[in-house]
Parts: sequence; structure tokens; C-alpha cells
Amino acid sequence: MAEVVSELDKLREAAKLIEEMSQGRLQVCPSVVGQVYIRPENEAYLGLDMRINSIPGQLRYRVTFSSQMRRMGADMTSEGLRALLSEVGQTYALLTALESRSYTPTTEDLTAFREELLAEQEAKSFPTLSQTI
Repeated sequence: MAEVVSELDKLREAAKLIEEMSQGRLQVCPSVVGQVYIRPENEAYLGLDMRINSIPGQLRYRVTFSSQMRRMGADMTSEGLRALLSEVGQTYALLTALESRSYTPTTEDLTAFREELLAEQEAKSFPTLSQTI
């Protein structure tokens, strides 16, 4: 029998997948306007967009992902082209994995997800006393 996974757990798993499959190049972060976004490293050729749209007549949202080029018109050496091709392959696999699930969280799920990301971010910014000794 299939295990039921909560929408909040799906969002957590998606964030972990994004960071792992991009090898840390992409990171899911809380925004200052009460949402979340995916921040790419400065050197990343590709970005990943997380869209959160309301579903008409429902108290849920549809979360979808898409990729876009970030660095256009840059001259590349063979090493730069190799890095781009590698990143394209990783992003393709990541996007395929993300698209294999549907994400339909409630407002409460999205708020809890953002709060968890905010707490993680604050924990990294302000180490505890035991981490500084």
C-alpha cells in the first residue's frame, strides 16, 4: 500500500533534492515578502524557478518548477562549455524528478515551510555557543 506523504513533507523533500542534485549550486530560501525562492550561486549558468499559484475554487496552491538561463552572451572556453553541459544535465535530471510529483500545499503548509527555512537560515547565521567553542 502506498504511503501518504504530506504536502509539507513533499516541499521539504523537494528542497533537499534541489540542494543535493545541484550540488549546492541552488538553494531554497525564505524571501522577505513571506514566500520562498530558489537562489542560484553567482557562477550558475541556470536558475530554477519555483512558482506558487492559487488553484481556483480551492484553498490550496499549485507549486511548479521551471529552469531558465542566467548567463547569456558570455564567451566560453572548452572548460566553460563543459561546465555548462554538466549543469544542463544535472538540472534536467533535477527538473524531471521534481515534475514527477504534484505539489498542492495549503497556506499553512507554505507558511510552515517558510518558517522552517527561516529557522535553518538563522541557525547558520547565528551559531550556538557550543558551535563556537
